[in-house]
Amino acid sequence: MFSPRNRKLLIVFLLLLMVSLACNMPGREATPTPDPGALYTVAAQTLEAQMTQSAANPQATQSVPSPTAQPGMPTNTPQPPTQTQPPATNTPKPTLTPSQVPCDYLEFVDDVTIEDGTEIDSGEPFEKIWRLKNAGSCTWNSDYDLVFDSGDKMNAPDSQQLTTGTVAPGQEFDVKVALTAPDDPGEYRGNFKLRNPGGTIFGLGNQSKPFWVEIVVPGRSGVMLDFLVDAKNADWGSGVEPVDFAGPGHNDVTYGGPDTDTNGFAMIKDGVKLESGKVSGKILETHPKWENNGYIVGKFPAYKVGAGDYIKGQIGFIAKADGSCGVGSVTFEIHYTKGDDLGTRTRLGKWTKACNGQMQSINVDLADLKGETVRFYLVVLANGAADQDWAVWSSLGVMR
Repeated sequence: MFSPRNRKLLIVFLLLLMVSLACNMPGREATPTPDPGALYTVAAQTLEAQMTQSAANPQATQSVPSPTAQPGMPTNTPQPPTQTQPPATNTPKPTLTPSQVPCDYLEFVDDVTIEDGTEIDSGEPFEKIWRLKNAGSCTWNSDYDLVFDSGDKMNAPDSQQLTTGTVAPGQEFDVKVALTAPDDPGEYRGNFKLRNPGGTIFGLGNQSKPFWVEIVVPGRSGVMLDFLVDAKNADWGSGVEPVDFAGPGHNDVTYGGPDTDTNGFAMIKDGVKLESGKVSGKILETHPKWENNGYIVGKFPAYKVGAGDYIKGQIGFIAKADGSCGVGSVTFEIHYTKGDDLGTRTRLGKWTKACNGQMQSINVDLADLKGETVRFYLVVLANGAADQDWAVWSSLGVMR
């Protein structure tokens, strides 16, 4: 459709063109000048007819009639505007669908116990608990397992049953595993995953990452086991050789004395004069049964031997009331068993000592027992008569 303004411009253009052609045609006689009003009317009617036809048929080519071209004359027929329409199509657009949720998809929720960096002493047992979530589309049952994946195992099982029941999609659940801190100081991390009934191992999220336990075993040093402090927790007994380690002893001995008990006694003393002439701090006195070849034995609580452990202390006698040496003569011994298995009993050291005015230092390396849980036995045996066998252990402990 032409606007009114464009319509007027086209009519003026056509009038001027017709006048020009009429005045300049060669070999033609002059013709009367046409009435401009009549020409305007004819042109207007022609244009109106063209526009009416275009309105009735929008797909028809729109053109404006031009005068007949003369030989040798240029043609200035205006070209109609071309309108390109995109081809019609009925092809539906693709519909995006959400990804299917995997059957086995795991999410981490929380560390219920043992947060990362928790300090645990060497050889100490502990329980790690994770809270996880079944974010998959399947219900997990007792055929699913927790499996050790990599890193520091810390006595973890290779695998264990995940649950005795079921874990529904979307459900949170706790996973427990019993572990033991390594013997040597350092940082330790163990990685774990799950395994489905088909044997496929999977972890957290799309990348199947492991969940883990991370601890620190501190590099402790000093006294790891103080025999004087733990003497009250030991089982004491006495008798006449051979030593009964199972009892322990043939007779029960009550810890703490009195020091007049003829069955022998075990007790802490403080501020007494030693055979060396020095006044003691706290010492453990262990007097054997008051008979020839009598003995006293103490069985101590279980202890887990760590890296670098050794036993250190001094042995000797309490001096007589006047400060002089008595006639004491005994054999000091230290034994151990692995756990309570008497079949593993082994003597770590033996020292025969008479009262001679000097305390004797002892030192026992425990490197061969690293990682073992043992029970130590302190033994004092009378060498003949037990008179004045006021045998003492001073500053005795497992050191690291």
